[in-house]
Parts: sequence; structure tokens; C-alpha cells
Amino acid sequence: MPPLPAPAPPPPPPPRAQPEAARLRFGHRLRHWREARGLSQAEVGRLLGYHDSLISRVENARRWPPPGLPARADELLLAGGELASLWQSVHRERERLGARAATARPPLPAAPAPPDDATVEALAQLLAAYRAAAARLGGEELAAVLEHHAHTLLGRALPDPRDHPAAGSLAAQYAELAGWAHFEGGRHARALSWYATGLEWAHATGDRATAAALLARQSTLYWWHGDDATALALADAARSTAPPLPGPRAWAAVVQAHAHALAGRAAQVSRALEDARRLTGAALRSGEPTPWSARADLVLAVAHGTCQRDLAVRTGRAGHARAAADRLEAALRLLDPATRPRDHALVIARLAGAHALGGRADAAAGLLALLPPNPTGRIARERRRAEEWLRG
Repeated sequence: MPPLPAPAPPPPPPPRAQPEAARLRFGHRLRHWREARGLSQAEVGRLLGYHDSLISRVENARRWPPPGLPARADELLLAGGELASLWQSVHRERERLGARAATARPPLPAAPAPPDDATVEALAQLLAAYRAAAARLGGEELAAVLEHHAHTLLGRALPDPRDHPAAGSLAAQYAELAGWAHFEGGRHARALSWYATGLEWAHATGDRATAAALLARQSTLYWWHGDDATALALADAARSTAPPLPGPRAWAAVVQAHAHALAGRAAQVSRALEDARRLTGAALRSGEPTPWSARADLVLAVAHGTCQRDLAVRTGRAGHARAAADRLEAALRLLDPATRPRDHALVIARLAGAHALGGRADAAAGLLALLPPNPTGRIARERRRAEEWLRG
């Protein structure tokens, strides 16, 4: 029996697709400027509102840079407009490759049509209902449905929010609430991702109020993690981005105050909170809708109390702790535990912390006993901090 012929060698693997020239150069120059400023990928991601993994993929040309990144990176890294200039060639390259790919493959099914005006209006009304529900119950359980509606409006239907500005703006507002829902649930990387996505949509549609709100949300996330420098940079960006309306600027002033308090700057806290009070009053007098129109006194009292508590932590001064307790007790009197149970529990936990910092151990322990036995999210964290201060 003749020997069997030797099996043919396997065909060589197809060559790996190489990043095109413009995308590769953009990644190299982004890395150059980042390293020249002594920043890590994580630091650049935080300051620009993106996850550090996205910065890594852009630098290594494994991902197209998002449209909002080049100009903001130019400003942050003092790149003299180079990255924004490179973005033009990157954009042309992406369009050229997209056109080439479209001719090389069978036509895809038609993309979903953009939502009509009636759908946008219905989803806008739903968003108001979701905000009310989140205020009462917290946002953890709403994250999935908020994400779904954001995609319905824009994410899977239109690659460019400018094709349908009303849908794009509303999608950015859904992204803001979805990010906050993830923040409430302790999923902070997911929250940051939605904030960054919403910010791109808001910038693309010219919605400065929502862009400022998203920057304020990002500032709050970094305040929560104790990063006063990033929190302040984002708060300042929120204030400069906000339209010339008192409502959005009031929100930005509040997050500026929180960032200054974290750093122990009492004078700057007072100025920012006075700005917030003045701007909130102007918004209410003009009838302008704000995120807290119906509860301005409550929001400002909580902001004052929380800032004074953070100043007490940073400076060790009992006067700040007493001022925090006074403000948070006033906020508690404005809260109905039956209609806003989560906010009520959150203020109780912060008030307990203020009493603990002020040396009123019995008052702090009594308040901690009023909290739910197994709190979650922000309430759990505030409770842990109050217990640490009480032990200390």
C-alpha cells in the first residue's frame, strides 16, 4: 500500500488589520502630550470624563477617538490645537474606511428610523416620572430601563446626535439620570461611562444646560471619592459650560462648594454657596425650571450642612461641626420620611456624622439607630463614616 501523501500545510493566517495612519498618529501624539504633562491614562480619563481604558485604546489605535475628546484633550494637555487639527484627518479616514467597507459587504438592513416627535415627547414625559421615582426610591432599580430609553432615542438609531437634536438632547438627559442611577448603586465606572456618553451627545446637540449637569454629576462622583482637585476642575467646567441662566449655574456653584470644602477652603465655600443661593433665588423669581425648583431650601440646607461637615473633617474645628449639625437639622425638618425616605435616611446619616465630629456621641448614636438595618449605596457609606468618627 503506497504511503499516504503528507497533509498540505495549513494556509497562513490572514494578516492582521493595521490601524490606519491618521488614527495611529493621533494615538501617538495623545500619548506624547499626556506623558509630557506627567499624567497617567487614569488621570487624563478622570479629567476628561472618560474611563482610563478608553484612553488606552485610543492611544494604541484600537479605538477611534470620540468626537468630543480631541478639543478637550488639547485644552487639558496644552497641546496648542494639535490634537483638534489631527482629528480632522482621523474623521476623514474613518469616513473613507466606512465607505470602503460598505462597498465590500452585502448591504445591511436599514437602520431604525429616528424617533418621531410624538415618541420624543412621550419619552420626555416618562423622564419626568423617572426623576420623581428616583427621588423617592433611589435609582438602582431604574438603571436598565433608563439605558434602554437612551438607546431607543439615539444610541442604536442615529450615529450622529446632530441628525435629530431633540432626540439627542433628551438622550443626553437620560444618560445623566442613568449615570446617577449607577452611582446610587455603587457602580461608579458605569456611571462615569454614561456621564461621558451623555456629555458627547449634549455637546453635539448644543445642549449646554445638560452638558453642565453632566459635568456637575462627574464632579460629585470625584468628590465622593475624595479627589478635590478633579472635583473642582469639573465643577469649574460645569460653571463655564452652563448657559447664561441662573438654574444650571446654581447647580455648578453647589458642586464648586463641595470641592472647596473637601480641600478645607472655608472662604471659597462661603462664596460658592452664596452664589448658589443668589442664583437659585433668581431662577425661582424668573420661573425658570431648575433641578430643585420645588425643594430649593432643602437642597441648599443639605449643601451647607455637608460642606460644613467636610470642613470639620479637614480642619478639625468644632465650629464647622456645629454649623453642619444646625444646617442638617434644618434640612431634616424639611423632609417627609414618608415621601422621600432615602433622602431622609441620607440626611440622618450625615447629621450623625456631624454630631460625631462635634463630640456629641449620644446624639450621633441615637441617629444611627434610626437608620435602616441594611442600608445600601450612599446611605451605607455615610453610615460607615459616621460610625468611624464616633469610634474615633
